[in-house]
Amino acid sequence: MSETNNNNTQSEHQVGSHLVSTGMKYILDFDKVIFNTPVLKQKMAELGIGEDERGLDVFDRITEADPTFDFKDLVFPGALELIQEYGQDCFIVSSASSETVENNTDLEAQLAFQREKIMRSGVMEYIDEKALRVVGVEKNEALAEVRDVLKAQGETFVFVDDRERYIREARELGIPAVWMDREQAGYLKGPEGVPTMLEFPRVGSFAELRELIQSWNQKEE
Repeated sequence: MSETNNNNTQSEHQVGSHLVSTGMKYILDFDKVIFNTPVLKQKMAELGIGEDERGLDVFDRITEADPTFDFKDLVFPGALELIQEYGQDCFIVSSASSETVENNTDLEAQLAFQREKIMRSGVMEYIDEKALRVVGVEKNEALAEVRDVLKAQGETFVFVDDRERYIREARELGIPAVWMDREQAGYLKGPEGVPTMLEFPRVGSFAELRELIQSWNQKEE
């Protein structure tokens, strides 16, 4: 089940509603997990704004060109629902680097751009700013830091990301990880055509994540 940014979300909101224990802590990626980044890129392209542009003026250029555009509308409905309910239990660990290597030319500008994008999404209205980590390419240090804090508190936690490298890095750090596959691509193929990521749980939406967590909780009972 995938999430879309439209009004046809009632069934998803009903599926798994209130299923997640407040004892779970969520370490969440931002792009393509919480936020519909492809739609933002599409909007930038429509307005002639290059994907590699990372100046903070990009945000004002978008809203000036289209006053009806609201960055909050790009938050996936299921993600917003969970964050509204359990924001105090959420961390965001987000990479400011682009998947297009050629666009990674100014790390300082990328970090500022990513943080501004997260702020404009509105999700930080529900999440403590101290729970936000915006990093360059590597997430290891930030993930390890959050892991250590939560372990010291005796918390149960899960990491959700859409990129294979970060899912694997989390596992190496001893963090339970779930692959958010919104595009329903299925398990990735390696260089030799052999499926990868088979060892990781895969979900296509936050409704499915809720159901997965519920199944884990039932097994522990």
